[in-house]
Amino acid sequence: MTNNRYHRQQQVSQLGNASEKRLADAKVLIIGAGGLGSPVSLFLAGAGVGSITIVDDDTVSLSNLHRQILFSETDIGKAKVNAAKERLESINSSITLNVVNERLSINNAQTLVDQATVVVDCADNFLASYLLSDLCLKKRIPLVSASVLTTHGYLGVFCGTKEKSAPSLRAVFPSPSAQANNCNTAGVTGPSVGIIGSYQAQEVLKVIMQSDSQLLGKLMNLDLWDYRQYTIDFSSSKEPEHKANIIPIELIANESLLLDVRSTQEFHDDPLPDSITSLLTNTTIKNIPLSDLANQFSKLNSEQAVCCICKSGQRALNAAQQLIDHGFKNISVTSR
Repeated sequence: MTNNRYHRQQQVSQLGNASEKRLADAKVLIIGAGGLGSPVSLFLAGAGVGSITIVDDDTVSLSNLHRQILFSETDIGKAKVNAAKERLESINSSITLNVVNERLSINNAQTLVDQATVVVDCADNFLASYLLSDLCLKKRIPLVSASVLTTHGYLGVFCGTKEKSAPSLRAVFPSPSAQANNCNTAGVTGPSVGIIGSYQAQEVLKVIMQSDSQLLGKLMNLDLWDYRQYTIDFSSSKEPEHKANIIPIELIANESLLLDVRSTQEFHDDPLPDSITSLLTNTTIKNIPLSDLANQFSKLNSEQAVCCICKSGQRALNAAQQLIDHGFKNISVTSR
């Protein structure tokens, strides 16, 4: 009996003996150590991906455990990336595991993406997904992105490489749904996340092996309650003509408008910190809740630079798209 840990993997005809070196040379960046990031990181570590970097700023909680199979009850309260590193090193000590206990932001994303050969979007947050997509498109680094809510989800490979390009995530989703939720508000079943996360890990292996069967320029939609799925080809999708750039808050132009689209209650209960307002001495800060924005267009100057902000970036993206659709040209997005 062979002692090679990858023997069964190498017996797969699409992989073979050459897979061990290709996988060992790969540098995979995983954004999010939650429901999707758990099976992705477990399977990629087991497969022998040489360098894995995991980015997440959250801690393990009891409500995570039904779907985040990286963790156990003894991990509650720990930083997810630290608990993940310990678990993954116990699975494969021969690979390099890097963890970043930070939220993905415009300030750290460029450096992280530049160091990767494949980027895996497990964030389930449109601002993070758009940011990754913008950077991957510019560098032509494959982005394997997935999302799941309740028992439905999607999976695709975006941006591609210089040799095999594909449209960005923005070309397929030019604006996030106004009703976009996350698993905190809509719920999700553990097996649904696990299945789509496993598909995502499989796609990463296919991307690394440069397989022609990867979902490059394709989007697989899955209903995991009724076991229905279909795939659409988005390879001819055009990049949006106008989009809201994602910028660090310190780059907001002088005399621009910072539009906080949180509710009035949130705006007053949780004001922007002094560390932010001190940077904006020549910037007007205005609160217009997203729900009321459509009624306030006439009160805004369409020639002025407007940067939309909220806590996570989700509502800010929706606000920015509304402004773009209404003819505003100089629109950006940031988050706290």
